[in-house]
Amino acid sequence: MASFTLRPTDRREFDSLLGGIVQQFPDARVEAAHNDTWQSYRVDVSCADPAAGPLIAWLIDTHGDCPRT
Repeated sequence: MASFTLRPTDRREFDSLLGGIVQQFPDARVEAAHNDTWQSYRVDVSCADPAAGPLIAWLIDTHGDCPRT
C-alpha cells in the first residue's frame, strides 16, 4: 500500500496531478484541496497493492519534482 501527501507548487500542476491520478489509477483514494488566493495546494492519495507500485512509478516519472510526504 502507498499513502502520501503531495504539495503541488501551482494550480497547473495541481490540476495535472489530480487529473492524471484519477484517470490512470481509478482505484486510488484521493482527497484534494486548494486555495488559489493563498496559492496552497494539497493532494492526499492512497492506493492498495498491486496498483501502488505503478502509481509511485508514474508519480516519479511525471511529477518527480512535486514535494511529497
